[in-house]
Parts: sequence; C-alpha cells; structure tokens
Amino acid sequence: MISVIVPVKDEPPEALEALAELAEKPEAELIVADGAQGPRGACLARAAARARGNILFFVHADSLPPEGALEIIQSAISGGAAAGVFSLGYDWPDRRMRWIAWWANARTRLLGLPFGDQGIFCRREAYERAGGFRDLPVCDDLDLVRRLRRAGGFVVRPERMTTSAQRYRQRGALRQVLRVWMVGAGYFLGVPPDRLARFYFR
Repeated sequence: MISVIVPVKDEPPEALEALAELAEKPEAELIVADGAQGPRGACLARAAARARGNILFFVHADSLPPEGALEIIQSAISGGAAAGVFSLGYDWPDRRMRWIAWWANARTRLLGLPFGDQGIFCRREAYERAGGFRDLPVCDDLDLVRRLRRAGGFVVRPERMTTSAQRYRQRGALRQVLRVWMVGAGYFLGVPPDRLARFYFR
C-alpha cells in the first residue's frame, strides 16, 4: 500500500479534491497532516507514524502529482529505488516560472537537493532508517532528503509535479526565489530553524 501524506494549513477544502482521487484506489490511503498543530516536520512525522503503507508519498496540498503517479512510484520502488522525487513544474505559464522550474530540476539532478513540492516518495524502511522527518518549521523536506539519499538508491523521475505559483505571484518571482535561496543557505550554515521560519513566512 502507498500512503499519500499531505500537510495542510489554511488550504481551502477543494485543495485536496484531486489528491483524494488517489486514495480511491485500493492500493492507497490518504492521510492529512494538520499543520495547525505545530511545525510541519513534526506534523508529517506523526502522520507517517500512523500510515499503514509500506511506501510513503509526501505531497504538498498545492501540488498535483502526474498522471499515474502511484504506478510510477510502485515501478520505481520495485526497480530497486529506496526513495525518489518527481521533476517540478508550475501552474503559471510564465517564462520566469519556466526558468525557475528548470533551475530547480537542474539543482535536483546535479546537487541532489530536491524540495518537498516535487513529491518525496520512499520505502517505509528507508524512511525509518533515515530517521524520518525532524521537528523543523522549514527545510524539513531538504533535511529528510539529505538523509534518504544515504539510505539507498534515490531516483529523480522525469514526470512533473505541477505546483502552485501563488507565492511567486504574490511576493514577486525574483523576491521569492531569493527568499528560498537564502533560507536554504541558512539551513546549510546552521542558522536556527525558528529564525529561518520567521524570515521565510514574514
């Protein structure tokens, strides 16, 4: 079974409609992680603990998996992968967003640093061996991926997760890109997570 785990905080009910269709399949279940109950990392850790699947698929509420996502994940895991992500695309047909997606996909392949909006999937055993999600308010996805990569084969699928560009439209594409880069750099430099969260969400 594949457990589709979705962190939710202030999203409208229709945000989960497309993801709910995944859970209608007998080989899947949908688990909603309530982001109002604490840092996202801790919420995802609690959701993963109660998941029944032997494969975990973490999906942001504003991201839409590609057609046949569960079958693609099952094939990747059956082929020997311990974990992986999809490539990234945005729902705003703007050349700036195409460039941002291109860079994100290049970063994923060259540096092995995907983010959570690319849909992280993994064997439960790999997730537990890696230590699972930590209690972090930001960079929880990057933190987990770094440890998952050490747990076994990690794949990057060419199919795309289609992610909302709302934050880029509201804040400005360049400003949001710089914000993401600065938070990522702060994570690697050891800046306290709470300080990074205050900067990112202000």
